[in-house]
Amino acid sequence: MTDAQGLVTVWLHVAAEREEEFNAWYNLEHINQMIGLPGVVGARRYMVENAKPKYLAWYDVADEQFEPGPAFQDIVANPTPWSRRMRTLYGNDRERMNFKLMRDVGEKPPTDTPWLYIVHTDIPDHIVDEYNEWYDNEHLPRLVTVPGVVRARRYAAVTGNPRYLTAYELTDKDAFESPAGLTARKTAWTAKMRSLFQNTRRSMCQLVLPTQTKP
Repeated sequence: MTDAQGLVTVWLHVAAEREEEFNAWYNLEHINQMIGLPGVVGARRYMVENAKPKYLAWYDVADEQFEPGPAFQDIVANPTPWSRRMRTLYGNDRERMNFKLMRDVGEKPPTDTPWLYIVHTDIPDHIVDEYNEWYDNEHLPRLVTVPGVVRARRYAAVTGNPRYLTAYELTDKDAFESPAGLTARKTAWTAKMRSLFQNTRRSMCQLVLPTQTKP
């Protein structure tokens, strides 16, 4: 089990002509500022394929108390001059969410995989218990046996919607469309559960900055 029991995701978008400065700010200042905070286990960045927001920052944190905690909130309340300028560029094109880890299946890869596939979804309240049983006892154990799928983690949102997030660390972007991937996803229980998904968002994310940790 990972020592990161929480997750903070930040989805951001800037105009194309501002991307060079945006990436410089994130890679040279902001990511270092974040990993210096107590509770941050690691931080990495992705570019989201064919979607807006285009960029995702992924922060593995000690637990779900990090995001509302004083260290992070101090950065929010007291931005650096460069951070203040970046806020004028992305404006409302930002979504920050806070999660608690529910399930971790597979092996932690020695290095970050090049792809992260994310499924955000809600599920009707009356089916939540069965949904969690299906995901934990059938779906994730089957999917991590697919070649190219290294690890899968499930989270419940503490803030923000949709309520659930599942992240698959992939060495093969097309793993789920392979014969093995299609077989793993083809069960009666899977068909039933997927028919009940609501507000679903699916994102294929390409690694652009590997995990940064404390010096």
